Amino acid sequence: MKNAVDVEWSFRRFSAHGKSLPEIILTTLTDCHDEHADGQALIRSKHKRSYGQVSYTVQERLEEALAGLEGVEFKRPGRGKPKVLVVNGTALVPWRYSRLATADLNQQKYGTSDSRIGNFSMPVGPSQGMLDLGDGARASLTPEEIELVDALQELDGSESLKHHPVVVVAYASNHQALHHALWADAQLGEDGTLILQNTQELFHADSADAAAKAEPKSFDSEPRRGLNLMPKEASGS
Repeated sequence: MKNAVDVEWSFRRFSAHGKSLPEIILTTLTDCHDEHADGQALIRSKHKRSYGQVSYTVQERLEEALAGLEGVEFKRPGRGKPKVLVVNGTALVPWRYSRLATADLNQQKYGTSDSRIGNFSMPVGPSQGMLDLGDGARASLTPEEIELVDALQELDGSESLKHHPVVVVAYASNHQALHHALWADAQLGEDGTLILQNTQELFHADSADAAAKAEPKSFDSEPRRGLNLMPKEASGS
């Protein structure tokens, strides 16, 4: 069962890639969770830290999935800083904000390093903006979606941005479960927390009791081992 997203919002941020990105993100998160949870289960030491590296794997897999596609580039917020994935001029930043399902995202601090802070001040080059992604990226779109992308491209031509806008993919997980994930427009607050707008839920895991009774579901309708995910329709705000 696929999640519903705000189509206009997604196309405006990522042009034709906005249709495939939700599935790419969900597949990446669930596959990386599986891989690290399985790895941690094999460790017999009392200090199991294999799962803690999952955020690096998520970043790598997203880069692998999108590298080479038209309108996709990698930029660094400064010399020696980790590279950032930029799609259609919008920085796409994954962030594992907590290991706990109960953590309040709005209270978690993102701006804890110079590189993270720099993600919000990457200058836009003269060729940035909504890019014409050509027939390859548009092949999966319906005629109505192509019309919408073209209309948004015309509107975007009138805007002038100094810095790349940021969309954060925020998720909470640990070796036992992938709890929650959303994406949203993000700005960095003075206290290091994120100011989120147009928040859209990508999925939310059921409680253990409810999940035991439900048939596991995933974005691509193929059963996944042990995650017990129940995607919900996203709601824009």
